[in-house]
Amino acid sequence: MLIRSPFTTYSVRAHDNLLQQWQTVRYDEGPLQLDLTRAEFFDPYGMCGLVLFLNHLPPEALPVRLTLSGWPPPPRAPGERKPGHPQAKNRNGLEKPVSYLTRMDFWDTVAHLLRTGPNQIPMRPPWSTDRNVLLEVSILRSHDAISASLRRTGEILQNLNYTVPARGHILEVLSELCSNVLLHAQTEFGGVAAMQTYRSSNGKRYVVMSIGDAGIGVRRSLAANNALAGRLESDSQALGVAVQPGASRFASGGHGGGLPRVLEIARRYSGRVAFRSGTGALAYRGSDDERRCFETSPLPGTQLRISLPEATMLAPKS
Repeated sequence: MLIRSPFTTYSVRAHDNLLQQWQTVRYDEGPLQLDLTRAEFFDPYGMCGLVLFLNHLPPEALPVRLTLSGWPPPPRAPGERKPGHPQAKNRNGLEKPVSYLTRMDFWDTVAHLLRTGPNQIPMRPPWSTDRNVLLEVSILRSHDAISASLRRTGEILQNLNYTVPARGHILEVLSELCSNVLLHAQTEFGGVAAMQTYRSSNGKRYVVMSIGDAGIGVRRSLAANNALAGRLESDSQALGVAVQPGASRFASGGHGGGLPRVLEIARRYSGRVAFRSGTGALAYRGSDDERRCFETSPLPGTQLRISLPEATMLAPKS
């Protein structure tokens, strides 16, 4: 079975394409060959999506033969020093994707699923730091793990001179979405989260975070509330319901405020939200409060990406 991505940026569209291809090849003879050599950049959504995809493949698809630009490296001679933090450049002068993935601790979450030779998994030196990494790719299975991630991310945001309200809003989104996984997803694997800042092609810097799971999905979760059953005819319709105040699988009240709050924060900072579950997708643009829901490739569970312009959240320089 072979999947080959045509995208140079691995984010929402690229991952939807991978999932669509998987539906076509999933019954072919395995294991899976995953060719991502065209991808020059992976954002948090793409990283989280790959972690969830690889960790929920059937046994016959494993071990996965993953190929990236510049990876896997050629075999080393006996005694040759093991590479640490790769900084090689691609043809456009950008760091190869293996470097992004290494800095974000991606390999720790998937190495056991890949077909690799001895010492081919890149290792990040324990002393290395990266100001752009706000939260490494993390599998969160408990509230204690979420709390630890929030503390670490808050310290980094403070050091980067984000305003107090902006820090609070970013941490609020991260906390709410991660807690939603534990509360609603009903998956033993837990949730996957990542956050980083990066500069887009137009030169503007953004904070991008993603949280996802491979659980029961939004539609099945909301269906537990009989009052909502008549409004869940499709996965895309379920996403539209999920971002309305008070919509929750719990009929007792006191729930359902998290996702509407995410859209409210995106509107405040003119950000964007991409929300996926099942075959449903929701795209939200905070600059003009535009929201649209549509059907697309099936995604097990739920995944969300929120992008916020960094310039709207930095404190003025004294």
